[in-house]
Amino acid sequence: MSRWVIVAHLDDLPENQPMPFELDDEALVLVRQGDRVYAFQDLCSHMEYPLHDGHIEGNVITCAYHGAKFDIETGDVLALPAFEPIRTYPVRVRDGQVYVNLNEA
Repeated sequence: MSRWVIVAHLDDLPENQPMPFELDDEALVLVRQGDRVYAFQDLCSHMEYPLHDGHIEGNVITCAYHGAKFDIETGDVLALPAFEPIRTYPVRVRDGQVYVNLNEA
């Protein structure tokens, strides 16, 4: 079942800066790149450190704690010490509103 929820307005998201959000008890990070927005869990799969403290370069977020790297579109691990991917969420942008679907990954 799909359930799209408005999380933010596109204009309120700074470019390439991880922004933390809480939605239905899920800690999320949104990253805006132009008109595209990515959503993923706000916990590194290595040591459960908040990813919103990380650094974005291209489509990669680097965890600020131990340097694990993840693809923000797919959640795939790109660099150790993490072994497990992070969860990503579908995002839609309509009429300037950013919607996230927590029911699909």
